[in-house]
Order: sequence, then C-alpha cells, then structure tokens
Amino acid sequence: MIELRCVISAEMAQPLEDFFCELVRSPWMLYSESPSSPHFLMGYFDSGEEAADAWADLRKVFKKLPPAPEYGTLADRDWKEAYKANLHPWQYKHLHWVPVWQKEGYAVPQGDAVVYFDAGLAFGTGDHPTTRLCAIRLLDYLEGREAKNVRVIDAGCGSGILALSAARLGCGLVRGFDRDDEAVRVSRENLAANGFSAEAVEFSHAALEGGLRAAAPADVVLANIISDVLCIYADNLLAAVAPGGVLALSGILAKEQAAVLQVFEAKGRASWGAVRTDGRVMGEWCDVALFRGA
Repeated sequence: MIELRCVISAEMAQPLEDFFCELVRSPWMLYSESPSSPHFLMGYFDSGEEAADAWADLRKVFKKLPPAPEYGTLADRDWKEAYKANLHPWQYKHLHWVPVWQKEGYAVPQGDAVVYFDAGLAFGTGDHPTTRLCAIRLLDYLEGREAKNVRVIDAGCGSGILALSAARLGCGLVRGFDRDDEAVRVSRENLAANGFSAEAVEFSHAALEGGLRAAAPADVVLANIISDVLCIYADNLLAAVAPGGVLALSGILAKEQAAVLQVFEAKGRASWGAVRTDGRVMGEWCDVALFRGA
C-alpha cells in the first residue's frame, strides 16, 4: 500500500474535510492529535501511479497544497497495526465502545453494555469526538425513560455506531440510513458482529431528505454531518423530531457552533414554537441540541 502524507495548515483542514465528505468513498484521511498539534493529510492507494494521479486531481481543487507530498510504502500488516494504535475504548455512563480487536481483553462491568467497533477509513472509526457527542446526547435523553418506548433515527449512519448504540441500550425502534450503499453494508455487518439480529436496526439506502421522511417521527434524531449540510436540511431535520424529542447535531467545528445554533433556533421556533437549545464542545468539535416541547 502506498501512503501519501503532508503537513497542512489548520485553515485548510476544514475545507478538505468538507470536500472529502462529499466523496462516496474517500482514500484520504485528516489527522491531528489536538487543536494545537500539526494537521496531516494522508492518502492510501494501491499503487504509486494511482497515488500521483489522486494528488494531481486534489491539487486542482486545493491549489495551495504542495506539488509533491511525502511517499511511503506500508505493508498490510504495518498499516493495520498503525491504524489500531490510534483507537481506544471509551465509556459514558453504562455504555462502553470498544475496538473489536480488544474484545477479549476488555472487561465489561456487570450490568453495563458494550458496542464493538471497527469502521476503517471510509466511514469513521466510531471514536471521533462528533460521534461521542451524539452518543452522549442519546444516553442523556434516555436517563429516566423507558428505552423500549424511544424511537431513534441515525441520519447519515456511516458505520452505524450510533444506531447500534441505541439498539444496545434497548431503544424500541431504531432506523439508520446513508446515501452510500457501502456504508449501509458496513452498518449491517457491524450489526451482525455485535450479535444483533438483522431486524434490530432498520438500515436503508437513502439521501437525507428522503431518509428522514421515511423514518420519522422519532424521539431522538442523531445527525453527525458537516455543518453546511445540516443547515441546508434544517427544516427536514426539525420535522423528523416527535413532540418531547431531541435533535442532536454534530460534525460541527467549535467555531461554527454559534452560527449553526442561530439557524436552528430560528427555524425551531417557526416549526415547533418554543424551543430549548444547548451546545457542548469537545476539543475543536462541538454539538448542538434542540429539545422539542411535549
């Protein structure tokens, strides 16, 4: 496997991420250990020729990228081990998220629940702050409620981690959808790998507008998508939330939180009447939550 790598400015990171999110399946990856650490752009290809062509195409859109990145060769085993080194178990309340290769060595406390994840590059790892923020909103909403009575939508499900979390917590009706058929396939594989029946989560291929219309209404609508897309489909997202429910939005940079909140507050008042909002920050990322009155 051929690896391309170069350091990019912090200002380029978000435009590149937005661009990659529009690709059906992307060979590119952005990485930074913290907001103050260097940002790296990496790409993984089967051959040097494929890598060079992809870099040339990317520079047509992002002209400030250097003419040539660093090239390296990774054996499959080296790549897999390097990839695994960046993923770690995490926990919120009584739900644990554990990389599947750590399944045997990770002790889940009595009475707690677990979701095993390994999504690879294409759809996110299940370990990103935006995924965590949405998962935390789900658990907070379920506090003091009968999970079996709660309906959940995972809009743009990717690898299905949020939908699987809802199913593991015992939510009565869980639906996830994505515009990419491959994402739906991966989500279904993850469903089976976690020991669920095929009926535990209804995964389907759909774009945002159609998927929300088909799955609504729900008590919890989770949308971990880039902020521009969230704002474009604000009316659709709000319409999918049942009275008394919550709309949890992430995929939002912390510096974008106020702007996204402003859009959804205004549309929420027009659609729901009274609306309560909240926002949390995790590193350079954040969420926005809107609570619909009963």
